[in-house]
Amino acid sequence: MRFSDLEDEPFEFGRFDHVLLGRIGRIGSFVMLAMLTQFIVGAADALMVGSMDDVVVATAGQAALGLGTPLYWMVGGFFSAVSYGTQAITARRYGAHDEQGAGRVLSNSVMVGLVAALVGGVVAFVTAEPLSFFFAESSEAQASLASSYAEIRAFGLGGTVLIFSFKAFFDGLGRTHLHLIASMAMTLFNIALNFPLIYGWSRFGIEPMGVEGAAIASAISSWVGLSVMVAASLRREIRGRFQPFALRHLDLGIMGRIVRLMLPSGSASVFLMVGFLLFVKGVSRVDAQAGVGDNLNAAATTILMYILGMVALPLMAFGSATATAVSQALGAEKRNLAARAGWEAVRGAVVATGILSALIWLFTDPIIYVWNPANEAVQAALVGPLRLVALMLPIVAVGLVLSQALYGAGANVYVMICEGLLHAGVLVPMSWLLGPVLGYGLLGCWAGGSVYVLGLALSMTLRFAGKSWREIKL
Repeated sequence: MRFSDLEDEPFEFGRFDHVLLGRIGRIGSFVMLAMLTQFIVGAADALMVGSMDDVVVATAGQAALGLGTPLYWMVGGFFSAVSYGTQAITARRYGAHDEQGAGRVLSNSVMVGLVAALVGGVVAFVTAEPLSFFFAESSEAQASLASSYAEIRAFGLGGTVLIFSFKAFFDGLGRTHLHLIASMAMTLFNIALNFPLIYGWSRFGIEPMGVEGAAIASAISSWVGLSVMVAASLRREIRGRFQPFALRHLDLGIMGRIVRLMLPSGSASVFLMVGFLLFVKGVSRVDAQAGVGDNLNAAATTILMYILGMVALPLMAFGSATATAVSQALGAEKRNLAARAGWEAVRGAVVATGILSALIWLFTDPIIYVWNPANEAVQAALVGPLRLVALMLPIVAVGLVLSQALYGAGANVYVMICEGLLHAGVLVPMSWLLGPVLGYGLLGCWAGGSVYVLGLALSMTLRFAGKSWREIKL
């Protein structure tokens, strides 16, 4: 049953719509699990590198991952934004009961994705080294390892971009379980390769490669995931109902609409990653001011990034399901239903993150120990920032869910502008001011990040509370 088949009733704060929220939750649960399994790829890298026998190498490696990963996603996130237009247009057409029209979107998205994959891979490889040495300040080891990690990951960027084309099509149909299957295959393959490539396997003559080994495993796993998504799209039922690869479906008009939605969404991703990289540079400056070259705060920030990611990715998944609900409802001209989907999703996300926030406060020390059992200085540095992050989780939920809902409505330019202004005007200056400039260290940097989160939640709430997004045509 489509979201668009539900009644077009306005949102009532005192009325809990368990049917709508349950449907968003069911679709979002598959997206959430898929994102979590993909997140495990990066988290496994951080955990396994951090568990290497040499504590100095392990700490430098975690610091490098905290830089190399956002460098990869700065480029990958821009080109993978082909998914935003693909999902929104697919869901609109599916909500209007135009199945072949929805299938036509995939063939055109793949064509755009092929070009984006080629260009993105080259850009990611060429920019890896200069950007690594620009953003790193903790140590030369951090910069060198981050550069190698990002360069190797560039060879898997094509697979990542194309996965997002297929994922967006199936998400627009509400078939989010298919990307979960692909993500599980990627994760299992990645972890299996991580062991011999990170730690070495003397029996087969494989030397320990540390961070570089983690990058090789992640790059290869991207192509494994793509093969699963392609196989799903070639099933008889998909080819019969949606005819996604008929040559007559290639349409420059559809490609243009996908690109028009991709550019602001991708730019927002770039703003996000550049802002975070400048944030990481500020943290590295705190390490450099200490003058001991131990990468302590940079390593702690990497751990915080992955802990926050374990929450943010499910929220993004829930937001993605909300975007599908909003798009399908707008495709059926049910604007009240579209708004109700967004507000119900926010209410559910705030309750869930509130519970999680309390759990993090209760189990702060065990959580920190799992991520870095060897370095007590890193553990001590994490306590305050982790508890601050926990307090902000419900506000993070509001910003992420509503930004995804607005993407589903086609308000991509608004989200891009807000992200750009908030990163340039709030996140970067506030984190630098409170961190290395005023001397409040790692906690000060993350306090600056909290101000950004407040701004994002407020700006997304104000736009979604209005009605102009309901009239956007795709």
